[in-house]
This record gives sequence, C-alpha cells and structure tokens, in this order.
Amino acid sequence: MPPLRGGLTTLREIDASDVYTLFTLFSDPAVTAYMAPPPPTIAKFAGFVVWSHQQREQGHGLCFGIVPGGMTAAVGILQVRGLNSTSSAEWGFVLSAHFWSTGVFGDAADQLVKFAFTTMHIDRLEARIALRNQRAHAAVRKLGARLESTIPSSSETGIPRDPELLWTLREEDWQRRPRDPRASAPDARQRIQTAVEAAQSELRRTESPEAVEPYPLFLFDRRRRE
Repeated sequence: MPPLRGGLTTLREIDASDVYTLFTLFSDPAVTAYMAPPPPTIAKFAGFVVWSHQQREQGHGLCFGIVPGGMTAAVGILQVRGLNSTSSAEWGFVLSAHFWSTGVFGDAADQLVKFAFTTMHIDRLEARIALRNQRAHAAVRKLGARLESTIPSSSETGIPRDPELLWTLREEDWQRRPRDPRASAPDARQRIQTAVEAAQSELRRTESPEAVEPYPLFLFDRRRRE
C-alpha cells in the first residue's frame, strides 16, 4: 500500500516495526475502553499485524498506522473493511491519548476517508461506536457523519451492555464538513511535537516479539469477545 500523506500525518500500512510502540501506547485503559479487546501480548500484537496483511491480500480490508510528523512509528490505527454491500464499508480507529486534541486524528481521518471515496470507490462508510464513547462521536460528526440508528448490544453470553450508535458518512457530507481549525493553526505542529515528546518518553526501549500468535481484531467490533 502506498502511504497517504496529510498536512500533519502520514498513513501507511502497519508493520512489524509498530508492534512494540502500539502495544505500549494501547496499554492505557482510556484508549481501549470502548474498543474490542486489544492484543494482550507483544506476540499477539505481532499476530494482529500479520492478520491485517492477510486481510488486505484477500481483499477484505486495510489497516493503516497513523504516523505524526516527528515520529517514524505509528501511534494510532485506522481500519476499513468491506461489508456485504460492495459500495459500503465499515471503519474503526484508535489513537494514543498523547495525541488527543492535537489535530492528528482529523488530519489522518481525512486522508483515509478521501482514499475510501476516491480510490476504493466506497459510497458509504459506517462506524459502530459505543454510546458512552463521546470523543469518537464528536470526531466522526466533525467529519460530516450522520447518526443513523441505535443498535442494542450484548455480550456473547447474552449480558446486556451499552448500545452502539451507527454513524454513516457519504462523500457529499464529507466534502461539506467544516474545516478543523486545529489542522491549520500555527501552533498545530507545536502541539504535536509536545505529544511526540510525551509518547517517546513512554517508549524507552524497543522489543521485538519472540513469537507471532494469531490475533484477528476489528477495533469497533465488540461482538468479537469480551
């Protein structure tokens, strides 16, 4: 996959070099509170990367790493996968808390959405977001997404849990979205540099997995397992 370059970030396919960074940054409960259970070990995170490559090779979906200016490793993930309808796709995202409210997400998401509409020829992007995930609701709303429905949710054992809201995004709504002032503000890169320094202070070493264990994962699919 060729990289997608925005004003503040680069999107590229996640790879083995991202495993330790993402595993460490995603150990923050605030980051993973509303997503499917993340890989619990470095070996399983490596397996998730391998599985993502297989999904792309089989034409099922893509997984991009979000790389902010000033870093070479990904600090977040954007996923898109096809639905039964060839003109619709589902997407999900997660980003290290260090980079919240910096403009990184909006810049990266714009690149993914543009790619989905213009290169993948998707007519509609859907996101299933947990009701309490207010930050994610606000993020997709800023992109022009519309709230379509509320979806009841339960665990595999039948235990009720928070419902999900289904957001849909079409190209015409995305084109009409208000521009995020944080993406063009003079201090945007300074905010990102501060976030980069905080993230790098947390990443004091690099560790390669001794093994690779399979781990399928779609970020917003809480139906996978508890």
